[in-house]
Amino acid sequence: MSDNRTPPPAGEPPRTPPRPPAPAAFPVVPTLPAYPVQPAPQPAQNQPVPPSYTPTTPPAYAPYGAPVYPAVPAPRPTSGLAITSLICGIAGVVLVWAIIPVLASIAAVITGHIALGQTRRDPGIGGRGMAIAGLILGYAMIAIAAFTLIGFIISFLFVGAFSLPFIFSR
Repeated sequence: MSDNRTPPPAGEPPRTPPRPPAPAAFPVVPTLPAYPVQPAPQPAQNQPVPPSYTPTTPPAYAPYGAPVYPAVPAPRPTSGLAITSLICGIAGVVLVWAIIPVLASIAAVITGHIALGQTRRDPGIGGRGMAIAGLILGYAMIAIAAFTLIGFIISFLFVGAFSLPFIFSR
């Protein structure tokens, strides 16, 4: 085996090709100079808050990843007359076998109309749906009571007038 290298001149170290640097297992991260960390100033205990202090408002955005909920307005107060109209309308339907449904249905219609007027005049008052439901139930029960009364009168006049003498003659 022959060596193709020429010997170095006298007094010089032998020439060898430079070796490539070995790959690092981890990248070298330059370190930043260390600055002294100062603790945040703590408020003194039992010290009064100055009167000009106003608390800061939270930011208008939510931090990343925090759930964002829409602002929900406070519920409107419900009209007491609308609730009364609905209860009287339901009472008229449930108590159909007594005389009370006529009175309850009339009360449902009257209070329902007053409650609708209230909700129209003041949009801050709720209960429009309950007032309408009470009106529907009240008018339905008044109509049923009217048809029942008219049917009873007609049946008594035309059927009862001819059958009563025969019933009592025996």
